[in-house]
Amino acid sequence: MVCLALVRAAYEHIYLVRKVSHACRCHQHRAWSSKPAASQSAVQGAPGSVLEILGKSYPQDDHTNLTQKVLSKVGRNLHNQKFHPLWLIKERVKEHFYQQYMVRSRTPLFSVYDQLPPVVTTWQNFDSLLIPADHPSRKKGDNYYLNRAHMLRAHTSAHQWDLLHAGLNAFLVVGDVYRRDQIDCQHYPVFHQLEGVRLFSKHELFAGVKDGESLQLFEEGSRSAHKQETHTMEAVKLVEFDLKQVLTRLVTHLFGDGAGGSVGGLLLPLHPPFLRDGDQLPWRMA
Repeated sequence: MVCLALVRAAYEHIYLVRKVSHACRCHQHRAWSSKPAASQSAVQGAPGSVLEILGKSYPQDDHTNLTQKVLSKVGRNLHNQKFHPLWLIKERVKEHFYQQYMVRSRTPLFSVYDQLPPVVTTWQNFDSLLIPADHPSRKKGDNYYLNRAHMLRAHTSAHQWDLLHAGLNAFLVVGDVYRRDQIDCQHYPVFHQLEGVRLFSKHELFAGVKDGESLQLFEEGSRSAHKQETHTMEAVKLVEFDLKQVLTRLVTHLFGDGAGGSVGGLLLPLHPPFLRDGDQLPWRMA
């Protein structure tokens, strides 16, 4: 399976969202700028102690590295506070997708999830995305762990497996995410992401192509638990074209005519855990 991901999901859009999320004023962070946020008052207790987050208790262990400063940010949900800049951007994106993408019953194609809890399991954040156990992105220095099994999500992609396996073919996910960044004018350990995912069946992808019934999603090959067959060039190009159209329309809606000229894409592989069936091809914007 192939995932077409725009590195910044329309560069101007993500930059704006992140800048608003940071509410960055350099002079306010001057006292913190010389050291990572991770060094600020790590929440660590004796064996058997627990962390209380959003009404749930999580036992602490040797992996716990959440800070009091970051803990105070959990649950603020700025993207759901009416008239907050993040809420305004989210609503404009929702409006665009609701108006532009409909199913035959004239109901929106895309579902929107903006209240999913920020505490996820390490399986959701890493394993469901087939991130190897020794991958650098799992390091304690890059993430906020409640314990070895739970963490604050480092990306909204932590929810993709659950939503896909709930039967959804098209959805948007909006939420606060957490990474142990050095604080400066462009970085903060709490920011926001908005991502979209859409699956295409063979029929949907090739419906408008002449002699499309003869085209295939996959080249001949074998599938394993860690690798699937290679997608055909025809399938990849059609999904790439669709994703670029989606992003160009979105950027134009947000910033006006002429703003969507530099939209580009990046091909990234996804693997069997993402799909309910083996005959679908997705794009993803993030």
